[in-house]
Amino acid sequence: MPQLRALTAAALAVLTAGGLTACGHASHARTAAPVASRGADGGRPSQTPGNGPPSSPSPLTPPPSPPSPPASATPSGSPTGSPTTTTPSGFPRSRNGLPPVISRIPVQDKIVFITIDDGWEKDADFVRLIRDERIPVTLFLANMAVKKDYGYFRELQQAGALIEDHTMTHPYLPRLSYKRQKQEICDSAAIYATQYGTRPTLFRAPYGATDHDTLRAARDCGMKAIFFWREVVSNGKIAYQVPGKLHRGDILLVHFNPHMTPDFKRMLRTIKKQGFTPAAFRDHLPPQFFE
Repeated sequence: MPQLRALTAAALAVLTAGGLTACGHASHARTAAPVASRGADGGRPSQTPGNGPPSSPSPLTPPPSPPSPPASATPSGSPTGSPTTTTPSGFPRSRNGLPPVISRIPVQDKIVFITIDDGWEKDADFVRLIRDERIPVTLFLANMAVKKDYGYFRELQQAGALIEDHTMTHPYLPRLSYKRQKQEICDSAAIYATQYGTRPTLFRAPYGATDHDTLRAARDCGMKAIFFWREVVSNGKIAYQVPGKLHRGDILLVHFNPHMTPDFKRMLRTIKKQGFTPAAFRDHLPPQFFE
């Protein structure tokens, strides 16, 4: 359990263009964003391609970054090879009824979206920061990380945080059957509905790893969209897909960590310095995502 906790609490990712559309289609091809994680000793990050979870430590080398799409571009993320249509709001939608996979939200304003994963560390100062500064955040919670203190995340919810689904045990989903994937997603959603009064409708796969069964299971558990990310935040530092700057509608990935409050403040300073403001998912996603 300590090794798994170290893994999930520190799980980071470096994106490539392919990672942003990381879903298998009906052929069950498995692709995902590369994963960079600290080893169990908390040491140097290791990069692992999307066909498996993190393993041994090795130097982290970001891949070349593709050109950034314009702010009005439709975010990629539909299952590879699966035809999609576009909703009037600019969000991808699979024709076969699977939930869209989103890594950027099409907006015109200089806003970004902060998402926080897992839930291992529970810093009381962080609750005060979110409440006092009214910072909109979305929490993708893994039940194994939060089950000893659901109340902590209830305080964050009362401060304005949106609570969404990140599975029961944080597994590498493509290695599981459809039945097991569905259990991982549905069971945590049911628990959060009881604990927080609202059933999650948004999902993030652990390690950003999905296959066609993941999309099916998410749909069958009532998930309206699956979320990836464009930037990863570690120790308060933002790692950019496109070097050096944020872009309108970017989704940032943060993990709960032992230095949550100072790291978060450091990230906020960078966001503000670039002229951006954190915004809430609920204000910029289609209403049907929350139905």
